[in-house]
Amino acid sequence: MELKYLIFFFALVFGVPLGIFLGCKFPWFSQAMVFFVVFSTVMPDTTAINFVSREFYFTMTKGFEISLADLGALVLLGIMLVQKETYGINRVPPMGWCILAVFAVGFFSWLQAPSFISVPTPAQEHPFFIPYDKFETGLYPLFELSKVLRGFLLFFVLAWYVRRPENLETLLFAIAAATIYIGFLALYDRYVLHFHRIKATLQHPNSLATYMAMVGTFNFAGLLTSRGRLRTGLYLLAVGLSGVTVLMTISRGGLAALALGFLLCLAMLIWQNFTTKNIALILVGLIGAVFALGQAMDSLLDRFVGEQDASSDIEYRMYYNNQAKLMAADRFFGVGLGNFSAFSWDEYAARVEPDNPAGTPAHNVWFLQMGETGYIGLALFALMWLRFFSLAVPLALWRMRGPVQAAAVAALACALVLHVQANVQLSYRQTPIYLMSVICFGVISGLAMTWKDQRSREAV
Repeated sequence: MELKYLIFFFALVFGVPLGIFLGCKFPWFSQAMVFFVVFSTVMPDTTAINFVSREFYFTMTKGFEISLADLGALVLLGIMLVQKETYGINRVPPMGWCILAVFAVGFFSWLQAPSFISVPTPAQEHPFFIPYDKFETGLYPLFELSKVLRGFLLFFVLAWYVRRPENLETLLFAIAAATIYIGFLALYDRYVLHFHRIKATLQHPNSLATYMAMVGTFNFAGLLTSRGRLRTGLYLLAVGLSGVTVLMTISRGGLAALALGFLLCLAMLIWQNFTTKNIALILVGLIGAVFALGQAMDSLLDRFVGEQDASSDIEYRMYYNNQAKLMAADRFFGVGLGNFSAFSWDEYAARVEPDNPAGTPAHNVWFLQMGETGYIGLALFALMWLRFFSLAVPLALWRMRGPVQAAAVAALACALVLHVQANVQLSYRQTPIYLMSVICFGVISGLAMTWKDQRSREAV
């Protein structure tokens, strides 16, 4: 662990300035840095360190996380600021103020949160054992707020970076390469280590399913619009591995999300890309999907029918949502980002259903946001997503063409895929998935600026 900290500080002090110098001198270095950033977002245990870590507390962000992805984003930002004429950085990208508004309400929720609340006896006697007598409710929100700031840095960098078509293509290749890496790692976990439900580099099989459904959507859009054997082969491999990986997680929501992403991309892109290649790939893909489902049917039936009852599972999760309603009703700015678990133990679980286990955050991102930042926080969170869709839908449907349209369609479909899982899982708050949503924000905001500038030039 000490070596990891030394590497981080060395990279911060020496690596970032060196990276900026190399990126300004060699254009290929910026492209390599994009690959580095994307890979770093999906390997948090390897590439990230936690300061002031609180591993025993039930929240998705357990410390002040800093990763090599953040350092890579700083390098890219430095390159673009030095070459400002090339990138044309002159304003906050679309969606930027909405993201900052969500941060601001989270900041106010932290200000009104108590510094500590006592850990009740049942929590201290919990099977997972909470080894302290006070919840640090003045600290946990800062973990989440630091992650929002990290996301804003990545968003700002990518929004300006993808305005150049060749840079957008580099980002799509990086996502495909990361997908292939995670896919092979998942195969290793299943067939070498013999794990039943795999999670690869993420915290939980459902999280892996969400992530692979999101990146699989990006890769499928790239596959439909690809030209040339090398690109087609790369995207085809990435799509296949994403599908197989989601199957190996045995996640109901993951399968539904992946199917939704593929169908959305197909519906929006096939009419412009109705080629022999795509028809053949779709037919082969359908045959492969039927074969894979047949091979995995026993595991799927055990998971979907034998292990869990969907209706009781949904009813069980409604207890957490009802706690969120009480939190928002009691506190104007909610209980504070990351504080759901502590306040659930403190009083809200008992008020909703004394026999229901306390301490578990709401599994629906909308209710979680409402409980932790209040109704005003929920409204601003909804405004951020409405802003995204108001930009993404026109770009995907009629404003963009070719590979650029594929990126817009992929980002739009990817966000919808995320929401399939975010309504039933804690996926949105987990760092790799959160940063993947930030990548979608950056792609759409960058394309929106490109389209607006094109319209301005045409009007002159």
